[in-house]
Amino acid sequence: MAQFEFKTGERLELGRNRWTVILIIMKKTTLPDFKGKVVSVGLASDHYSYAMNSPHWEIQGGKLFLIGSVPHYGSVRNWSEGVVRAIAWDEVTDYLVFESIDDYIKRQSKFHRKK
Repeated sequence: MAQFEFKTGERLELGRNRWTVILIIMKKTTLPDFKGKVVSVGLASDHYSYAMNSPHWEIQGGKLFLIGSVPHYGSVRNWSEGVVRAIAWDEVTDYLVFESIDDYIKRQSKFHRKK
């Protein structure tokens, strides 16, 4: 197997049949620290949002995941409260960051109030 070294920002294009593989070396990025916060993410494949308490980053099977526990009000009728939730970061379209579990519950309770 051939090995190559690249500098940040260099581009390599490999043509094969009708497909072209493009590799762009990116600068090392810093991921946000969500310790002690509640993060609610939206996914491209779904119209729901998914919340997790104090999530952290993990690579599993070569993919980056955001992993945390389901907070109170984080599922319908709280059936999965406290269960570990893992979401592939490449599926996330947007996210909200709440300063604490209390902040998240307070805002969710506004949503759940009877009209």
